[in-house]
Amino acid sequence: MTDSRIDAEAVRETVCRDCGAPLAPAQTYCGTCGQKRIVGRITLHEIARDLLHALMHVDRSVLSLVWQLLVRPGAVARDFIEGRRRRYFGPFAFLVVCVAVGAAAIALSGFPVVTTNQPNRVAAFLQSHPNLVYFIHVPLLAAACRVVCLLDRLHYAEHLVLVAYTEGMHVLWNTLVLVPGWYLIAPGPELSQRLFYAVLPVWPLYFAFACSQFLPGRRWVAALKGVAAIVLAFAALQLLTIAITRVFAP
Repeated sequence: MTDSRIDAEAVRETVCRDCGAPLAPAQTYCGTCGQKRIVGRITLHEIARDLLHALMHVDRSVLSLVWQLLVRPGAVARDFIEGRRRRYFGPFAFLVVCVAVGAAAIALSGFPVVTTNQPNRVAAFLQSHPNLVYFIHVPLLAAACRVVCLLDRLHYAEHLVLVAYTEGMHVLWNTLVLVPGWYLIAPGPELSQRLFYAVLPVWPLYFAFACSQFLPGRRWVAALKGVAAIVLAFAALQLLTIAITRVFAP
């Protein structure tokens, strides 16, 4: 690390990352905006703490966050990992709330999360616990992003922030559009499959859009990386599902 970069890091830790106000050496909270002092890059420990907070508290800014994630998802995630966090509902709190609402909608409507020509115990278990499908997908997609974007020098926890925000929006899409549409038209496993394939491009395109704002470099290259990560994560999820099915439902 060069001397100029060391000096830049030192200056960065003496000011609030949210509003840029100066911070005294022993100051924990910014006197201007109230955000807690952020030191270093985001870690898995901070993510775990944010997840625990999600189980006990729901912020009133979630609706404004949904709008921000609709028009600038990658920028929101970038702001969060760079320390500008006071203005946003936390990514893992947001994900937990969205998954809880989505799981309730699936349970009430009977929407088939897993469709298979050979019913088995694994499919029945996942249908009863749709939240597991979402929560398994999040770390897989973050890992896929880490692999695809290895040269971008973002670590796993930072990719996890982007995936938590975008997966929350994915769940909301399913909850507010896919499930009601299926229920109102003609509930049944065949229609659920048709709707799934009809709206299939929406999620990769949205994630690519988010990556184009989140990742460094040219936006179209970042978008292609997002699509590649989606494909890799989907393949990993399918292999995992097949392996589990063979073990528990031969």
